[in-house]
Amino acid sequence: MSRIIQLGKRINSCFHRLHSNLYLIVSFYGILAIAFIALSTKWFFHAHLNPIYVSSLPPAWWPNGDINHILGTTEQGQDIFDYLLIGYRSTIVMTLKAVFYVIIIGGVINYLMFFVTFIRPFILFIFRFFMVVPPLLGVIVISLLLEDDITNILIVIGLSYAPRFIYNIHQRVIKESNKTYITAYRLDGLSSFSILNHYIIPNILPVYLAEVVSLFGSVILAITTITFLGFANDFSRPDLGMMMFKMKDIIDVNLLAFLAPGIAVSATITLVYLFNFGLYGQRVGH
Repeated sequence: MSRIIQLGKRINSCFHRLHSNLYLIVSFYGILAIAFIALSTKWFFHAHLNPIYVSSLPPAWWPNGDINHILGTTEQGQDIFDYLLIGYRSTIVMTLKAVFYVIIIGGVINYLMFFVTFIRPFILFIFRFFMVVPPLLGVIVISLLLEDDITNILIVIGLSYAPRFIYNIHQRVIKESNKTYITAYRLDGLSSFSILNHYIIPNILPVYLAEVVSLFGSVILAITTITFLGFANDFSRPDLGMMMFKMKDIIDVNLLAFLAPGIAVSATITLVYLFNFGLYGQRVGH
């Protein structure tokens, strides 16, 4: 019973914290809306890309538009709003997948560099080299040497942004580990494992969260840009970049169909950054 009461108090505390400032309110419910859209594309919106509608319909507010097709249809008779929903879900899923793998790999490497100090200079030297290689260059090379597949593209994007993410977190860990209170814990005989997990990591969480948000923004922009340029365009798995790539053919008659994917990406990144800013502002305030 006491555990249930404690859980209820924690939930209530989180609820009040999420409603403590405007940034968190807007971003939290915005992110919930994003999750709802991404998860309910099929069962709520019934979105599909079957070319069964009248081709080349303009947006609904135009004189000859159709209210059933808010953004109009393509030349193949596909609903553009459905295309946006499916592409948005695909982009979010790919971004989260790439970010997740970078975080896991980054965590393992940062642990190794903290505990196995003799490998640290070698890893940092390699990272400094990869940090100057733009993701697009890596994608072009992979497309020429290997199959132009979205999995290979995601690997290249992850490898492109992982070194900077790992390097920034490592620098923060080292800076925190050199502080006086950490030295005092070492002199008291506390193990390096306990120091890292119980003191260093909790104290660098704001920086860690900011790096994750920055990574998310960079990855979603990289994926959208690369698929917009025509790389790894798998029509069975449309994303927002590929949607912009296809909608550029009708940009002169339906500009919003081309701009909608960019607006969706910009809104998503803004909400995630607002959430991080709200949390970081709370920590600074306290």
